[in-house]
Amino acid sequence: MKTPKRLFGDWGEEAAVTLLAKKGYDIIDRNYRVRRGEIDIIAWMNQREKTLCFIEVKTRKGDPRDGMAERATDAEKIARIARAARCWCLAHTISIDHTPIQFEQVSVYDTGTGPPEIFHYILPSS
Repeated sequence: MKTPKRLFGDWGEEAAVTLLAKKGYDIIDRNYRVRRGEIDIIAWMNQREKTLCFIEVKTRKGDPRDGMAERATDAEKIARIARAARCWCLAHTISIDHTPIQFEQVSVYDTGTGPPEIFHYILPSS
């Protein structure tokens, strides 16, 4: 049985997937976990050139102006995502030298009044 915290995180991840699909992302994997780290969403973005995106989702309750979700993804977390991304690419025979790769974050806020507020960011590469 999932905990309330896990259910809340799943709700935020679904909101993120909906936003990304509306933006034209092709979701290819979710909740990829290896010993070195985990990735919430993996997707292809089809703008100018096809880019492989590794996306962290942070879901929080409260006012998005406090930036809690954004502060939760620090350099150490980005490094763990990058390590997991390398593992995913190796497992799927994707060349990291010849494939554009981008790291992103979707922050989902439940303000308690209406639909969630969602923010989408490109993260600095590690």
